[in-house]
Amino acid sequence: MNVKYQEPENINKKKVFLINRSRIEERLDPSVYQESFRYVSNIYPNVKLSEIAYINPDTSFSQLTDDEYISFIPMENLNEVYGEVESKDIKYVRDTIGYTRFQEGDLLWAKITPCMQNGKSAIASNLINGLGCGSTEFHIIRTKGNEVLIEYIHYLLHSRKVLESAKNYFGGAAGQQRVSASFLKNFSTPLPPIDIQKKIIQIIENAKKQKKEKELLVAKNIEGIDDYLLHKLNIQDTISNKNGQLLKTKEEQAFFVHYRDIAESRLDPIFYNANIQKFTNCAYSERLSNLALSFTNGFAVGRQDQVEAENGILQIRPTNIDNNGRLKYDKNVYVPEMSDIPFIESGVVLFNNTNSQEWVGKTTYFANEDNMKVYTSNHITAIDVDRSKILPEYLCAILNMYQRHKVFYSICTNWNNQSGIGLDLLKSLHIPLFTNDRKESLRRQQEIVDRINSIYQEADECISSADCIMAEAKAKVESMIIG
Repeated sequence: MNVKYQEPENINKKKVFLINRSRIEERLDPSVYQESFRYVSNIYPNVKLSEIAYINPDTSFSQLTDDEYISFIPMENLNEVYGEVESKDIKYVRDTIGYTRFQEGDLLWAKITPCMQNGKSAIASNLINGLGCGSTEFHIIRTKGNEVLIEYIHYLLHSRKVLESAKNYFGGAAGQQRVSASFLKNFSTPLPPIDIQKKIIQIIENAKKQKKEKELLVAKNIEGIDDYLLHKLNIQDTISNKNGQLLKTKEEQAFFVHYRDIAESRLDPIFYNANIQKFTNCAYSERLSNLALSFTNGFAVGRQDQVEAENGILQIRPTNIDNNGRLKYDKNVYVPEMSDIPFIESGVVLFNNTNSQEWVGKTTYFANEDNMKVYTSNHITAIDVDRSKILPEYLCAILNMYQRHKVFYSICTNWNNQSGIGLDLLKSLHIPLFTNDRKESLRRQQEIVDRINSIYQEADECISSADCIMAEAKAKVESMIIG
């Protein structure tokens, strides 16, 4: 007598679930099968990826001498958003020992966290001598015959649903977990005819092209913010004399600094000639120390002290500030609530005081429209401004302009592969304010803030449109595959 097992009604679905024996692979740990996504087609045959592609095949360089070149692709050269190789380096064949080898047309797929779930994968193309090597953290996938296109396989394996499912296959020590080759070998792959695969690839490539075009337009508009600011401040983006003539010779570019303007005992000329002269060469400016009510640094927390999101408080770090000075919440860190440390108030300016030399000085405005409880790390300085003198959004725009014009790059202090702007130096910065008439200055600041906000609103709408184009393309393709 066949008896069908029935789950109790009060069972916790997150902790207990059933799986058909036919789906059992060599892995018996439940995480492999929980919330696992698989492409299963109702209209095309479903095959294991290992039936149509080699996983980590051997690649020989024997046809080349030790002194010949091949392409070299490290992990950081892969664009995780579009799944493309952004650039290639070169290596002598004799210097390739220990690297992962591949050939023209192979798919490189990151197996280690967090590169895998971030989407680090790409097809190797235009390789020197048709061969390449790269990170040991790549799985290599190569088609076996003419029944499948590597671009089609790449589309499937770059899918967000598949990447999330692959996390269930992680093994190894925490922080160095990897997806084993067995995940790829047993990956269920719908196999439509080649002409359908070509249509699928074309749909995705067209959507990518439209998305990139919109992103380029957004980048161009955002890059124009600094030109707009300089124009409104009546500041030339060149080093010139009082008559507006460019300074060319070393003698012409010599300058003097008053002793009262010496900051942090810095006597190096690059500190005082770091393009900041042109920003303060306006009708009126004030030191930041005269415009702020307080400067508050956050605190350091080690990895061992971090907690899960549901049990902690968000701690804003430099990774939460994008390159345009806008807050993002895709790489959050949470810490325990601390009774002796106050939360960050809304309306403050968050200045990234420590980062790589290129990115130190990124700044954002914390509006806290969602009334979140938030801390900041020790790499962030919260600036509470005197709103009768300066708008926080305006200060944010000015500091980001300084950052993009390499001001902080030139004046920061460097140590242990990190660069920083000390509190005294930050306070000493001059901020252009148009005029000493407070009411008129605030009016003109508001005009600039409104214009910048409109640029970012247009950018958000454009990016949203681009994301919709990709989402629609992926939904169409998934329907074509699954039926």
